[in-house]
Amino acid sequence: MTEQVLSKIINGISIITMLAGLFGMLFCFPFLWSGLMEDLVGAGFPFVGGSILFGTGLISLAVFNKREKK
Repeated sequence: MTEQVLSKIINGISIITMLAGLFGMLFCFPFLWSGLMEDLVGAGFPFVGGSILFGTGLISLAVFNKREKK
């Protein structure tokens, strides 16, 4: 595999991870407005998981694509 192909694969995986996290957060968001404790707990954990996925995807994208200053 060439470096360009590997770069595209890693960028694609990072973007897919970010989209999965975003979908998880958006799916759970309406349940966070509920007054029931079961809904809050049931939606809170996936929301936090989605935010972790989104954040790690963003960090991996930034770290992998950073350019060295010369």
